Amino acid sequence: MNKEMLKTELYKIYSKKVIWIALTVFLTLFLVMKLQFIDKTGVKYTLEPMRSELTVAVENEDFHNFVRGNDYSCTVEAMKPFISISVFDYIEQQSGNDRIYRSLNSDLMSIINNYYERIDNRTAFIEELAQDISISDNTSLIKAKTKLLQAYQSTPVKIELNLESSANNFIDVNHSAVFSGLIMLIVIVGLAGIYSDEYTSGTLSPLLTSRKGRKGVFFSKLLAASIFIFNIVLLMEAFYMVVTAICYHAPNATISAASTYGLSLTTYDGTVMGFCFRQILGTLLAALTLGSLVMCVSAYSKNALIPFFVAGVYYGGTALYANMITFPEYLSSIWSLPGELSLFMLQTQVELVEAGHFTNIFGFMIPTLTVNVMFNLILMVICLVLCYRAYTRKQVKN
Repeated sequence: MNKEMLKTELYKIYSKKVIWIALTVFLTLFLVMKLQFIDKTGVKYTLEPMRSELTVAVENEDFHNFVRGNDYSCTVEAMKPFISISVFDYIEQQSGNDRIYRSLNSDLMSIINNYYERIDNRTAFIEELAQDISISDNTSLIKAKTKLLQAYQSTPVKIELNLESSANNFIDVNHSAVFSGLIMLIVIVGLAGIYSDEYTSGTLSPLLTSRKGRKGVFFSKLLAASIFIFNIVLLMEAFYMVVTAICYHAPNATISAASTYGLSLTTYDGTVMGFCFRQILGTLLAALTLGSLVMCVSAYSKNALIPFFVAGVYYGGTALYANMITFPEYLSSIWSLPGELSLFMLQTQVELVEAGHFTNIFGFMIPTLTVNVMFNLILMVICLVLCYRAYTRKQVKN
């Protein structure tokens, strides 16, 4: 491998017009879909300026008991004795605009009720776990519950007031099968012909007999593919996040991921932005794994459509399966694993960490997200080894 060979391989990938056309179409699609929310009342006018006053209010245990006693359906009028008058003064400033006024009142009612309900649901969930493992049983399910309870006890997670929609929308960027899938599609399109195109372009024999040897060609292609994947993932993720920030505003830097609607039972104690960073890393690993699969199939194929189809079916099929089935609580099953170990689940991670999820590996309870990472790293290595063997053993045809 040398610089010239690497430049050549990079040029082969980046010179494909279909990549830039698809990239432009996909990013424009995302932009159009998100920009429609930029002036939405619930996004533009929030209760975030009243965070300190509302935080003080919800720390009142009498308020908590009152909302619980009303089955988490208190009206704004019923909440008035517990909330600072400044909050209602803030809302009254918009009384001249009925749409904004109703939106803020609706947000106040739903946020407070939902905040207490999620806290109580988390407490009840942990108490139920403790009761379940008190049973003298040594099944895999009880082991998983025991490990989950230990995680709850060792890692306290705080649910905070989620006063804006931005936190949920940031996490949902990679939770969306469409937007996550578009990144993977660009990777497949870019790499499908990395070996297959050598047959149609007539460069196979010259490359196989090059002075740098087949190993040099293989590692040049591997490095070029990795650079391409890094650039595509980081470019598209950066675009996603910037547009989301413009449309919904950036979430509070310190708000916990557990404060979003889908993660109130999680043992992850990091912030929303920390969770988004994990999703981006997961997407990068997923793209590298899928890219390795594409390269492997391409090394055995004379037509770029074959690796395109195989990789597309693998990613799309497992993603569809993951979204169709209901994952079992606590412990993976043989039927749920194809979905849980999918590349899409590595990108989103929400379902695998929302309430603790484990996989039984030879009697050890391993977090399913960890198993997913291990599985896809092994899959990547296997694909690259098979790709290397296939390419370095090709026969030169005169």
